[in-house]
Amino acid sequence: MAVLQIRRHGDRVLTARVEPVGDVTDEILTLLDDMIDTMRNGETPGVGLAAPQVAKALSIIVAEPPPDHEGTDAVYNGAIVLLNPEIVYATGHTIIEEGCLSCRGVTAEVERPSHVVIKGLDRDGNAVKLEVEGALARIFQHEVDHLHGRFFFDHLNPIRRQLVKARIRRT
Repeated sequence: MAVLQIRRHGDRVLTARVEPVGDVTDEILTLLDDMIDTMRNGETPGVGLAAPQVAKALSIIVAEPPPDHEGTDAVYNGAIVLLNPEIVYATGHTIIEEGCLSCRGVTAEVERPSHVVIKGLDRDGNAVKLEVEGALARIFQHEVDHLHGRFFFDHLNPIRRQLVKARIRRT
């Protein structure tokens, strides 16, 4: 496993179109291992990571499940791995301070649904569907946003968004 370079806001790969994962190849498996290692042991460890953040335009996310997470769907090496993830249902709302490995040192209070159902493929290419709430729901939404070229600040009103983007440019 290797720690990969995290791409920073402004890098074109973060807004490029991602490709779905077809076959789970040795290259994909290595990328998954490297993404987990990068999420945990990078310059600034995090709780989630999307493939575009490590310069791969692929539909892949990894996430650290919180200690209270039950179930083993899509868990590999202690992390949840989802290929071609899609949020199929979201409800409720919560406002929590959110940051991003690609926008180090900048946070903002973001409103998101508190409960989501997400489907995708696990590391073995098997279809999985997870129903989660709380921190894990927020992580999944944040990482899926990256697959669509969006950042946490895109959920803010225009004035707050511009203020956050100005802080990002200064860091």
